[in-house]
Amino acid sequence: MALSLFAAVVALGLLVRLIMLASQWRQLRRTNLPREGHWCGVSILKPVKGVDPGFEENLRSVFQQDYPCFEVLVGAQDPNDPALAIARRVAAQFPHIRCVVLADNRQVGPNPKVANLANLLPHAQHEVVLISDSNVRLAPETLKDMVAKLQEPGVGLVSSPIRGTLPGSMGGAVDAFLLNTFVMGGTAAMHRLLGGVCVVGKSMMLRRSTLQALGGLEFLAQFLAEDQVCGEAVAAQGLKVELAPLPVHNVTGSPSLGQVAGRYLRWAKIRRRMAPAGFVGEPLLFPFAMASLGLLLAPSWAALALWGLTLALQGGLAWTAFAVVGERWPLRRMAASLLVAEFVAVGAWLMAWFSRTVQWRGQCFLIGPRTQLQPIAAEAELDPVVPLAQPAPHCEVLPASTAS
Repeated sequence: MALSLFAAVVALGLLVRLIMLASQWRQLRRTNLPREGHWCGVSILKPVKGVDPGFEENLRSVFQQDYPCFEVLVGAQDPNDPALAIARRVAAQFPHIRCVVLADNRQVGPNPKVANLANLLPHAQHEVVLISDSNVRLAPETLKDMVAKLQEPGVGLVSSPIRGTLPGSMGGAVDAFLLNTFVMGGTAAMHRLLGGVCVVGKSMMLRRSTLQALGGLEFLAQFLAEDQVCGEAVAAQGLKVELAPLPVHNVTGSPSLGQVAGRYLRWAKIRRRMAPAGFVGEPLLFPFAMASLGLLLAPSWAALALWGLTLALQGGLAWTAFAVVGERWPLRRMAASLLVAEFVAVGAWLMAWFSRTVQWRGQCFLIGPRTQLQPIAAEAELDPVVPLAQPAPHCEVLPASTAS
């Protein structure tokens, strides 16, 4: 009886993962290529904190966009952040493109990434803004792809599928594995089949007027899941939230397995509060973990056969997903990543039920409704607004030598 139940759960999970894979394939195989015509100016905001894996090449890919009119703004809160020196060096290689390098530690709210963006935005010159994380690398056509989508009637926000690439450790491989399967497949299925709002803020484009209408970055800075809150607020304005056809590349690098597990635990806590009904059934999306649990609780030859069959089928789905996104991994790395990733994800799901706090960027927060953040600190530190007696922002504007 127990084995039959686990077999049914595993079969359902494999079916759902197949649907997710089909959605992912359709999303990335769309043929509506960007049309030639009027291209609006775009301000690309790159918030940084430290040097992420591949940051110099990630930033260079921004300057190498096949797009006629854009500027790049890089900002950190610490004027001694080493990423700023790299930004100056890369910007000097592209003197025809306007670039702003900013150090400003003012806070508009507890979310440090959004506070960084809020300091950058006043220096932007264009109506359309692309928020691009520092560990994201762009294809040359990314701006055209996203702008073409944003210019479609009724569209208010466009985000990108996230492709995990260039892992340098087991932790990085697990991260890339989950990004290329669970994250991208789930995002594509939400957009294409369920018509829901699912925004991953690593690459997100919208108009400044749309952002202002929802309360601006000052409003979003209250939340841990600022990207999803932003998407839902844009949809509440009656505008469409779309997913671009072209993925951006998330360079996963060499984090420890513990660091990756901590990140997915934070994301699990977000999903628990933003989509509680769906979060309850999330373990079904990891059929190999469910088959392993069945083998542990009801050991038998039949349970072992189910475990082996699930491993083979789940491995086949993962291999196909990687082929769809254009990643080619050795079989040994793929198998090891699958074995570890499923348990990392299910473990994060389980732990998310027992904690309301999150460690992020060196700070501890209490997570409230819709992931609203409340810093856990001394009374004097609870005010999210930095006092006026602080160092003045340090801003360098590297003007374009020609109009860009």
